[in-house]
Amino acid sequence: ITQQRSSFGYPTSLFRVTSATDGNLYCLRRIDSVRCVSHKIAQTVMQQWLLSDNNASNGREKHNSSNGGFDHPGVVRWYKCFLSQRAVFFVHRYHAGAVTLRERFFDGTQGQGVPLPESFIWSCLVQLVSAVRAVHGNSLAARTLQLNHILCTQENVASVASSGPYGLPKMRLRINCVGIVDVLEFEARKGLEELQNADMRALGCILLSMTTGMEINANDIYRNNNLQQQAQILVEYFQFVQQNYSREMYVVVHSLLNPNAPPSNIRAVGTSMAMRAFDELDSAHGSIDEHSTALLGIYESGRALRLLLKLAYVNERPEFGIDKNWSESGDCYILKLFRDFVFHQADGGGRPVMDAGHVVSSLNKLDAADEEKIVLTSRDGKNVLVVSFADVAWCLEKAYQELCSNSVPIPSMA
Repeated sequence: ITQQRSSFGYPTSLFRVTSATDGNLYCLRRIDSVRCVSHKIAQTVMQQWLLSDNNASNGREKHNSSNGGFDHPGVVRWYKCFLSQRAVFFVHRYHAGAVTLRERFFDGTQGQGVPLPESFIWSCLVQLVSAVRAVHGNSLAARTLQLNHILCTQENVASVASSGPYGLPKMRLRINCVGIVDVLEFEARKGLEELQNADMRALGCILLSMTTGMEINANDIYRNNNLQQQAQILVEYFQFVQQNYSREMYVVVHSLLNPNAPPSNIRAVGTSMAMRAFDELDSAHGSIDEHSTALLGIYESGRALRLLLKLAYVNERPEFGIDKNWSESGDCYILKLFRDFVFHQADGGGRPVMDAGHVVSSLNKLDAADEEKIVLTSRDGKNVLVVSFADVAWCLEKAYQELCSNSVPIPSMA
């Protein structure tokens, strides 16, 4: 159990579990004391999220994975809902090291944080708008756009390229817990347009919280307050944003939270901040380049591993068919001496020299078939050969191919 708390109005336990089917980690949420949920309700909501149509509708792009179901990089994917032991269970994708937006910027401060830099807020807003656009485009509503349900994962802090404005690390935001409210409040479900408008109000409150440094909830503003009271609550917030941020930011906040008009839909918000999306796109491309460089390094390490495997297959093989001395003669003998040259270096007193740099350098030159000459000496000192790395590479490939051509098929596990 990683966490126990009261969430969505019910006692909730959170588990990190390993699937017996695929071995992957998942987030399992158990919600107890729920009486209004049946198997039929769970299946109905799952069909909406997990078995949605893969075709576009009304010109809106559908976001589905190859095996069906809603999937978007800005939404924590929901896999399954089931009932057991008088509780409702939800299975979502597990993101290691993730914390909520509330924990990251507001926890431990009694809901009081500090206003965040505008460029950082735009980055977060672009990610959230992209996720909400995908959800609404599939005729769904997120319903969990709150600070305590937005997961943020931090990019690699060791990399200079991963540092955002004002030294803040780059954040990846994902909307968490999708589908849960749909199941728990199925019988009191409202119309889709009303739910999507509520999403936009909640998005505006997240934006207002980040700009003012205060945790603001949509229910505190709009529930049980008339229009005049709502305007009185918001006026100071609007003034603060207008004085401390750009007009563009103020317009977005005002369009989402203005109590005298319905909130702007997700397409209107996306259009108004289109230029900001290019900054996020540049940042994404930078992260892709950084990851590609890291993967290239791993790939290069794999090349050295392949050389080591080939040498291990050939060196001192007990026998090869009827030839008992195959690994001790001809080209294989050169490989045996090369193995000693790389791994069994010793000083004048016979003490081992553990030089990892020499090993890596030698393997790289072998991989590149370098023409550099080296001296290979037998252990008794009676045989001395002068060869190039290219000669050794040729011998290794020839011996390895000879082994492969005479090897037996690997038995099937079936």
